[in-house]
Parts: sequence; structure tokens; C-alpha cells
Amino acid sequence: MSISMSCFCLKKARPKTKQELSTLLASETSFTVNEIEALLCTFKKLSSAIVDDDFIHKEEFQLALFNNSSKQNLFADRVFDMFDIKRNGVIDFGEFVRSLSVFHPNTSEEKKIEFAFRLFDLRQSGYIERQGEMVLATLNESDVTVPDDVAEAIVDKRLGREDPAALAAQTYFNISEIEALYDLFKKLSSSIVDDGLISKEEFQLGLFGSSEKRSLFADRVFHLFDSKNDGVIEFGEFVRALSIFHPAAPQAQKADFAFRLYDICQRGFIGRGEVREMIMALLSESDLVLPQDIIKIIIDKSFEEADSKGDGRIDPEEWQEFVAQNPSLLRNMTIPYLKGLNTQFPSVKLTSGIGDCTSSSSLEKDNTSSL
Repeated sequence: MSISMSCFCLKKARPKTKQELSTLLASETSFTVNEIEALLCTFKKLSSAIVDDDFIHKEEFQLALFNNSSKQNLFADRVFDMFDIKRNGVIDFGEFVRSLSVFHPNTSEEKKIEFAFRLFDLRQSGYIERQGEMVLATLNESDVTVPDDVAEAIVDKRLGREDPAALAAQTYFNISEIEALYDLFKKLSSSIVDDGLISKEEFQLGLFGSSEKRSLFADRVFHLFDSKNDGVIEFGEFVRALSIFHPAAPQAQKADFAFRLYDICQRGFIGRGEVREMIMALLSESDLVLPQDIIKIIIDKSFEEADSKGDGRIDPEEWQEFVAQNPSLLRNMTIPYLKGLNTQFPSVKLTSGIGDCTSSSSLEKDNTSSL
């Protein structure tokens, strides 16, 4: 019996020719073949500036950027790390071309923005922290000295602190009130982590003095303030949401906010289950106990008055009519301190109004509180 054996030999891949490599890189980047061949000449000069080994080392990269290979430079370190795609401490020609392609005029703005974001995301945490190390390091490396307030203003601008004049035009606050709100925002956004953003824990701490106790009401208000739905509140979101509580804000806007607060499932209407869930949560958070039959009477009475279509749900139109007939429902949607703010204003506290926002007709007839 004969056994035939096959021999499989693993052959080393043939190195790509200069033309093949240029064609491949041209297909993956915004450069043409001719531009890539010109970049090869630049790469050879950079990669042989200190050690001639066809790789750009960090010292060679920094030497090309700043004519200095020894001075520590945060900006150069960050750019080098992003060019060093393979994370092996050197930049080969492919990495050099692919990274430089981001700066090409034909590269999309989206890719440029993504590169810039990663540049400032020093800790690779997925967000940019407020400390502004990159901005301050750049100033220091440029031998530029600016006052602390100017440096802070630069950081604010880089991190997206919106122009007070623009916010004033979009809200019911004036510029001085918005500046005062920024002082409050800085306190809230640094109460746990100083990153220029209000987290849910910081928001709850500001509302109720506790960052640990679960609160459905705080969760709902936070969700409405977080208009971008990214889990944090930026200064612009903070101002626009608080504007609804300004004494000058119209009742329709306040009613819309209150409607969305109760629309827990975000279905476009308020159901009995949502009202019950909110009432039960607030009773629990207030250490109050009501018999189940009383809670049912409150819900029934609320729907009897608000659900004019009789379909077991309260839609936005019915809600607006209900609020117009019972304006006391929105009394906690106005915070008097928001008018004429200054840096000495007291802490802002929000309350839901459920349970104490009553329909006078209900109280007179049944001595029970409606929604």
C-alpha cells in the first residue's frame, strides 16, 4: 500500500513594486499615483534624518514638524500616535500616506472632524475632557503666555461653549443671565468629574442633593435636558432647557415640556400606566404612602377631565386644553429666580408638581387631587 504525500510550501509574499504600492495607496486615499510617488521622496528624507531605516521615528517626526528632536511636545506626540496606525513606535510609508490623506483638500469634512476629535481625545475615552490640556500645551510650546481667564475662554470655545449672544437670541435669557448660568453650569459639571459636561449623577446631585438614590423624575428631566441623547448635558442644552422655566416663556412651551415629562414611553401620548408610574415613584421618593384606591381615584379623575376623546390616552391637543383649563398644573414649570439672574442667585431646584398641581374643580367635588 503506497501513501502519496503532498508537500505544501508556504512562499513569502512577493514585495509590491513601487508602481503597485502607489496604485494601491491611491485607491485607498485621496492622493493620485503621481502625488504618492512625490510623497515617497519626502518620506525617504524624513525617515533618514536620524536613522536611515525606511521608518519615521518619533524623534524624526518631531524634527520635521518643529526642527527639534529632543523637546517634549504634546501636539507632536498626539499626531505621531495617530500616524502610527500599527502602534509599533514607527511610521512606515503606507501609514504616512494614509494619515496624510486626511489633510488632502479632497478628503471629506467628516473624516477631518473625526481625526481632530481623536487628536483632542487624549485619554482615548471617547470624549474630550474640559481640562484643555492640548490647548494649554500648544500655547506653552509656542512660547505664548496668556492670562488664565483668556486660556479658559479658549478652552471653552474649543469645547463648544456656545456664544452667549447666540443663546440669548434663542432663549428668554439675556446675555448677563446666560453668563450667570455658566457659573452655575461650571459648579454642576465639576461636582463629581470636572469635564465641562453634566452627567446624570451630577444632575441628580444638583436637583436632590444625592447622586446615588434612584429617581424617575430626575431621570425624565435629565433625558429632556439631554437633547442630543448622548448621556451628558452641554452648556447649550442646559440653557435651552432651563429657558422653558423662565417666567417669560409662554405657557404652550411649558405645557409641551410637561407633556414630554409624563410621556415616559415616548409614544406621543400619556397613558394611565405612565401616570401611575410617575405618581408611585414620586410618592416613594417623598416617603409618602397613599392607599391604592386613592391613587386609582386620582388617575381616574385626571383622565375623566383630560381625556376628552375618551380613548384612554391623553394626546398633546387634549393636554394643552387640560392645562389651559387648569393653569395651576404648570406652576412648577416657572422658576422666578431665572429672571434677573446674577452670580449670587440661589441653587435651582426643580419639582414635578405631580400631586400638588391640582384641578380646583376636582378638589371641590371630590376632595381628591388630579394630575
